[in-house]
Amino acid sequence: MITIPLTITPPIKTAHFHFGVRQKVLLVLLTVLLIALSMSSWLALREEETNLLKEIDQRGLYISRFVAKAMAFSVVGYDYHTIQLLLDELTFSDEIDYARVTNVKGNTMGESGFATLHTNIEPASNENLVMFTNNIQIDNETVGVLYLGLSTSHIMSRLETQRFTLLKREALIILLIALGEFLALSYIIVRPVGKIIDFLKSNIDNKGQLVSKIPMISNDEFGQLAQQFNTLSSQLNKANKKLRSKIESADQQLLETNQQLKQLNEKFRLLSITDPLTGLFNRRYFDRLMEAEVDLSNRRGDPNSILLLDIDFFKAINDTYGHYIGDVVLKNMTTVLRKNLRRTDIVCRIGGEEFAVLCRRANQTQAIKIAEKLRTAIEVTPMTPEIDDSLMITVSIGVASVPCRTKNTTPKQLYKDVDTAMYYSKNNGRNRVTHITDLHQEGTESRENKNSRG
Repeated sequence: MITIPLTITPPIKTAHFHFGVRQKVLLVLLTVLLIALSMSSWLALREEETNLLKEIDQRGLYISRFVAKAMAFSVVGYDYHTIQLLLDELTFSDEIDYARVTNVKGNTMGESGFATLHTNIEPASNENLVMFTNNIQIDNETVGVLYLGLSTSHIMSRLETQRFTLLKREALIILLIALGEFLALSYIIVRPVGKIIDFLKSNIDNKGQLVSKIPMISNDEFGQLAQQFNTLSSQLNKANKKLRSKIESADQQLLETNQQLKQLNEKFRLLSITDPLTGLFNRRYFDRLMEAEVDLSNRRGDPNSILLLDIDFFKAINDTYGHYIGDVVLKNMTTVLRKNLRRTDIVCRIGGEEFAVLCRRANQTQAIKIAEKLRTAIEVTPMTPEIDDSLMITVSIGVASVPCRTKNTTPKQLYKDVDTAMYYSKNNGRNRVTHITDLHQEGTESRENKNSRG
């Protein structure tokens, strides 16, 4: 088995180029200098080219006039040989590349230079020739025409030489100016700014305050800037301390206010779901509780039961003893209920003399036992012992449980069932407990007896 060593190459860190003030100013300076010097060189070359072309025009006119006068007698005398010699002498120079003489009839008497070497190219189409035409006259009478083509090659050569010289000079000037400006910028501007920045980075604490003053770097504007910044930072530090003190005080007040608001909200919440007389939960909380517990029983199948208690002949107590005694009875009955219920049971006052109890995880049998225990305890307990021990009360209780005979019982249906059971207890002797299933069984038995009699 061959083992291949595994080499892990560390990640390469990418260097980030910092385009600072030096680079920005140098770039702008080079761009401006390059544009300015290029424009200056271009204008100078254009001016030089214009002057040279004017010089060619003047020189061409002068030479053509002089040669035309010198050839006048040779043209009249049809001396072709002399004319050709003169034309060859002219084109032998660097300035004249083409020469031709024609008589008044247009016949060529002599030709030398560019056209004789390149018979298939017209002299006028050559960009390096400037053509001049001059009449050959004797006593103001035209006897022929002289055509001269002056060469511009030497002019273009001079212009190219000047252009190259200007470019070298321009590059040198740009380099020297850029170097001087760069050094001046670095020493006069960037260096003090960099020192100020480094000082600020190393002398600011976690609270954002400047712990010491910026040293006086120079006596120029940067020194004044440092002095003004020190004054400003001192004022800002003082203002920052005051602001932090106010913020801390405001935070403390806000925390206290929030705590008070939470307490008030809790009080309001309790008031909204609490009966003020007995301190029990009210009908609003009972409805919410029923909805949650019935939904849980429908989904999981856990048993829950509801007890509905109504004080027998409570109106007679109010009419006989007054509402104050009635309130005492309600409070003392609340005490009896709390003493005889399990810790998981929740009792609510849902009406004037009506109380409801949610018996969590209690099936029909357990709920009936709890209801009987409450009924018995209330029956034997004096309701106004501090006033009159003889005032005794009884209650009629209805009971309903889930799950029941129908699936997915709604809270509304369950309350309707327990209310029906409670009124059955009321209408059948009071001081008793009735489960809603007792009514269903009783109805079934009555229907069976009726059918058997029939």
